[in-house]
This record gives sequence, structure tokens and C-alpha cells, in this order.
Amino acid sequence: MPKQDKQAAIQSAQDLIEKYAAGKRDFESVNLCQANLESAQLAGINLKKAVLFRANLKNAVLAIANLSGVDFVRANLVGARLDRSNLSHANLYEANLSNASLVGTNLACAVFESTNLSYADLSLADLSGANLTQANLNKADLTQANLFQAILVKATLTKAILERANLTEADLHESDLRQARLNFAILIKAQLSKSDLSSANLSDANLHEAKLESVLLCQANLNHANLSQSNLFGANLTGANLSKANLSKANLTSAILSQANLLGANLEGANLAGAYLENADCFGANLQNTNLSQANLGLIDLREANLTKANLSGANLYRTKLTGANLRGAYYDEHTEFSYKFDPDQRAMLKC
Repeated sequence: MPKQDKQAAIQSAQDLIEKYAAGKRDFESVNLCQANLESAQLAGINLKKAVLFRANLKNAVLAIANLSGVDFVRANLVGARLDRSNLSHANLYEANLSNASLVGTNLACAVFESTNLSYADLSLADLSGANLTQANLNKADLTQANLFQAILVKATLTKAILERANLTEADLHESDLRQARLNFAILIKAQLSKSDLSSANLSDANLHEAKLESVLLCQANLNHANLSQSNLFGANLTGANLSKANLSKANLTSAILSQANLLGANLEGANLAGAYLENADCFGANLQNTNLSQANLGLIDLREANLTKANLSGANLYRTKLTGANLRGAYYDEHTEFSYKFDPDQRAMLKC
């Protein structure tokens, strides 16, 4: 007897609901374009490669379901329950998933381009390789989510929770992360250039080799963050908290660090050529072998800092606090500006 075609067997949303209630679970590849499944209870269902284009699934329960490869383009999934389901390679372009629950859900390589995920719970979700270009993740919860190599270009992540999330090699170019919580997040080699991270919490985050050119980090919390070998060219870190942060070998050329807290920070081997640090607190910071040529260091606190072999040629150190600072072997030239009566020879500095 020939096997009945699965698509032909389902004529409507009501037909699917009735067959599901009768115990059927396999609805692979069905076409329910624009179907109304609002508040439907469909936990454990198999809708692999189904077409649910513009379908209404508001408040539907699709937990522990197989939804891989499903066409959810412009579907309404507001408040839907999709916990621990498989949506890998699903297409959710311009879908609405605001307030949806996707805890522990497999969303690997799924398309969320221009999708509304505001207030959604994506904690512990796997979003590796997912495309979230211009997605709205305002106040979304992505705690411990896996976003390895995810694309979040121009995405809105204001006040989003990304604590302990894995964003290794993720592309967040020009994204909005204002007031986002990224403490203990992993952002190794992440692309964040031209993004806005103002007032974001990045304490203890790992940003090793991250691309942060022209990024806004005003008032951001980077306490104990690892920014070693990161590229912060032209970044704005006005008022940022970088206390005890690791900025060794980082590129901070032309960066703005006015009023920043660099208390005990490690800047060994970093490039701060042309950087603006006026009124910054660098008490006890490690600036050994750091390039500070043409940098504005006026009025900053460098007490007890280590500036051994630092390059201070052309730098402005007028009214800089240098009590207890180690300047042995630091380089200066005729363009270096010191405070009145400061004698570089007495501090074992070298003129180049």
C-alpha cells in the first residue's frame, strides 16, 4: 500500500491540531502558510522543513519540538514556548518572537535577520553561526548562550543580558550594546568596531584580540577585563572603568581615555600614540615599554606607575602626578612637555 503524502494529509491548522490530539507527532514538510495556530499546544511535534510563512503562533507551545529548517518568515511567535527545541537552519526572517522563551534551544545557523527578539529568553541557547543582522534583542536574556561566529551586524542589544555568553569570533559591527550586561562574556577575536557599548558592563570579560576600532565605551565597566592585543584604535573610553584590566600589547592609538580609571591596569607594550588621557587615573599602572608618543598625559595620576622604557617623545606631561613612578629608561625628546622644574635626568630618563 503506498505511503500517504504527509503534506496532502494535512489540510488546515485545525486538521493538524486534531491529528496531534489523536497522537500523531510527525508532520514533516507540511505547508501551513498563514495558518492560525495561536495558543496551540504542540510540544514534541516534528515540523522539520515545514512551511509556516506568516503563520500565527502567538503563545503557542512548541517545546522539545523538531523545527529544523522550518520556514517561519514573518511568522508571529510572540510569547511562544520553544524551550529545548531544534530550530537549526530555520528561517525566521522578520518574524516576531518578542517575549518568546527559547531556553536551551538549538538555533545554530538559523536566520534571524531583522527579527524581533526583544525581551526573549535565549539563555543557554545555541546560536552558533546564526544570522542576527539588524535583529532587535532589546532586553533579551542571552545568559550563557553560545554565539560562536554569530552575525549580529547592526543588531540592537540595548540592556541585553549576555553574562558568560560565548561570542568568540562573533560579528557585532555597528551594533547597539548600550547598558548591556557582558560580565564574564567571551569575546575573543570578536568584531565590535563602531559599536556602541556605552555604560555596558564588561567586567571580567575576555576581549583578547577583539576588534574595537572606533567603538564607544564611555562609562563602560571593564574592571578586570582582558583586552590584551585588542585593537582599540580611535576608541572612546571616556570615564570607563579599566581598573586592573589587561591591555598588554593593545592598540590604543588616538584613543580617548579622559577621566578613565586605569588603576593597576596592565598596559605593557601597548600603543597609546596620540591617545588622550587627561585626568585619567593610572595609579600603579604597568606602562612598561608602552608607546605614549604624542599622547596627552596632562593632569593624570601616574603615581607608583611603571613607565620603564616607555616612549614619551612628544608627550604632554604637564602637571602630571609622577610621585613614585618608575621612569628609568623612558624615552623623551625636545617636544616632550614636563611640569615646571621636573628634571628627567634625575629620573634616569633617556633623551632620544
